[in-house]
Amino acid sequence: MKKELIHVGKFGKPLGLKGEVRIIMFLENIDVFKKLDPYLDSYGKKNWIFEYLKMNGEKLVGKLYNCNSRECVEKFCGHNIYVKKNSFPKIKKNQYYIHDLIDCNVININNKKIGKIKNIENYGAGNLINILKTNGEDFYIPMNEDNIYKINLKEKLIIINPIKGIIN
Repeated sequence: MKKELIHVGKFGKPLGLKGEVRIIMFLENIDVFKKLDPYLDSYGKKNWIFEYLKMNGEKLVGKLYNCNSRECVEKFCGHNIYVKKNSFPKIKKNQYYIHDLIDCNVININNKKIGKIKNIENYGAGNLINILKTNGEDFYIPMNEDNIYKINLKEKLIIINPIKGIIN
C-alpha cells in the first residue's frame, strides 16, 4: 500500500482555539492540494476530511470536519498526510510529478551510468535530487537546467550534465 501513497503534507501546530491547524504542504500549488482526496495516514486507512483549506499569509491552514477545538487538532500534530497516486490530476506532455522520478536510472551525457534516483528533497532553496550511485554512495544534485539535461519518463531515464565538482 505504501508505494501507492504520496506524502503531500504534515499536520503542524493548532492555530487558535476553534480547531484550525497549520499544514506543512509538500506541493508547490495549493489548488492541486485542495483537489486531492482522500487525505490518508501512512497506512492508507485514516481518512481526514477538511471543512476548508486556505492560505493564511505564507502558511496553509485547514479545518477538519467535526474537530472544533484546539484540543481536537493537537492530537494530529506531526502526523503525515498522504494521498493515493491516482488522486493527482492528469498532466500535459513533457510534464511530470516528482514521485514519477523516484527509481529512474541516471546517466551522464556521455552515457555513463551514475545510479538511480533515491528521493527528491527540498530544504527551502529548491529541489535536490538524491542519487544512489552504483557503488552504494549517494549524493545530491540541484534539480535545475544547469544539471538536468533530459528527463525520459517512458524509459525511466534521467540524463544529467552536472556542474563541475558535484560528482567526485
